[in-house]
Amino acid sequence: MALKVEVYQKEKVRPCSPTPQTLRNYKLSLLDILASTFYTPIVFFYDSRAGGPSRHDYDELKDSLMKTLSVLYPLAGRIKDGSTIECNDEGADFVRAKVTNCDMGEFLRHPKLEDIRQLLPLDPYPNAIHPAQPMLAVQVNRFRCGGTAVGFCIWHGLADASAMTGFFNTWAAINRGEGPINPDGLIVDASSIFRPGNFVPSPQAPLSLKKPGKNTSKRFVFGKRDIERLRNDYYQPSEHRRRQSRVEALSAFIWAAVIRAILPANPNLKTHLLINMMNLRKKFNPPFPSQCLGNIYQGVASRWELEADGGGSVTAGFLVGRVAEAIHKVTDDYVREMHVEGGFLRVASDLFKSLHNADEIKFLSISSLCNIQFSQVDFGWGKPIWIGLGHTMEDSAIFMDAEDGGVEVWIGLPQEVMCNLDKDMKFHAYVSFSQIVSEPPCSLRSAL
Repeated sequence: MALKVEVYQKEKVRPCSPTPQTLRNYKLSLLDILASTFYTPIVFFYDSRAGGPSRHDYDELKDSLMKTLSVLYPLAGRIKDGSTIECNDEGADFVRAKVTNCDMGEFLRHPKLEDIRQLLPLDPYPNAIHPAQPMLAVQVNRFRCGGTAVGFCIWHGLADASAMTGFFNTWAAINRGEGPINPDGLIVDASSIFRPGNFVPSPQAPLSLKKPGKNTSKRFVFGKRDIERLRNDYYQPSEHRRRQSRVEALSAFIWAAVIRAILPANPNLKTHLLINMMNLRKKFNPPFPSQCLGNIYQGVASRWELEADGGGSVTAGFLVGRVAEAIHKVTDDYVREMHVEGGFLRVASDLFKSLHNADEIKFLSISSLCNIQFSQVDFGWGKPIWIGLGHTMEDSAIFMDAEDGGVEVWIGLPQEVMCNLDKDMKFHAYVSFSQIVSEPPCSLRSAL
C-alpha cells in the first residue's frame, strides 16, 4: 500500500532576532564546498505515548526553531557564491503534513525509501543550487495514531553528522524550555585550516548524485554480542596492537564480504578500496568543538589488491589491520600536512581518476554515525523510537547505533552484488535482521 502524505501548510521560519552585520558572511571551507552538492535527508520518529503527558505541539516547535536559528544563523541564510553563505535571515522552510492511511507502527514494520522520502520537505538531491534554496527545511508529519515523524533536509555544505547533532540538540533543548547548550561552541571558522584556495565550483552546476543504476539498498542489524564476537576473533594481543573498535571490526567484516560478492559478478576486478569517513574534530590540537557547524571530516582509504592479496579467500581477519592502520594514521600533523598548498585536492583528484577504470577498481564508502547520539534527541516528546535515512546509496554504507548496543547498517550496492552478498553465509552468520529498503523494478530475487 502506497503511503499517503498530505501537506496542509508551508511557511518560512526566520530567526527571532536579526543576525548582526558583522556576521553577515559565513565562509565555507574546502571540505564544506566538496560536500555541498546535496541535502542530508533524515527522519526522526516519535511515538505519541513515549513522551508521557507532553503533546506534539507544532506551533511550539516552530517558535523554538526561530530561537534556534538565532543561535545557528548560517542555517537561515542563502548561498551567495561557491564559497560563502550570506546570513541574511531568509529563514528555513517549515512544512506541516499528515499521513492519512497509516499508523506509525504499520509504517515501521517495513519502511521503504520511497515512503521515507515522502516525509521529507524537499528533494534532497537537487539538480542545481539556486540562491533562493534554503539551507534547512523541516517537515512535521502526524500519523493517524498521533505519532510524529520529523523529516529534515540540511544542506551538507553547512553540516556533517556531528554538526547536525549540535543543531538537533540545541533545538530540542530550547523546545524543552532549557535554552541552548554551549552556543559559543557551535560556529567556528574552519576555512583557515581547510582553505578553498582557487577551488570554487559553479553554484549553478553541482555534481548530481541522482545517477541511474540498478542498485539495491538494505538494512542489516548486527547485535552487540555478534560485534563482540568479531572483535574477539580479530584481536591478537601484543604490545603493539590494541583491540579493534567495533567500527573498525565491522568495517573490515563488511568490506571483506563485499569483495567476495563482487568477484563473481566482476571477473576483471583488480583493486578494491574501503573509504572510511573520519570525524576530525578531536584530531586537532587544540580540538574543534565537538558539535560545531561545518564539514570537519575526511575520508581515509584502505586497499585490497587481487594479485598481491589473492582472491581465493577474502577474510576480514586479514583486512582489519589495514582498516585500523588507515584510521589511526589520521593525526593533527597528518591532516594539516595534507591541506598545505592544495595537497588534499591532489590526492582526491588522483583517487577519482583511478576510479574511472570501472571494472578493474571498485570502492565502498563507509560513514559511521555511531556515538553521534541522534537517538537521544528529545524535543520533550521522549527519544525517537527509530531514525530513517533518505539517502541515495551507491557503493556506500552508513552505520548507526542500534537499540541494544549493536549497529544498524544501511548498504547500497549494485543489484547482482547485493544478491551475492545475500548468499554469503559467513556474512549472514552475524546478521540478526535484514530488510530491503529499495530495489530497482523487476529486480533479481534475493536469496533471503
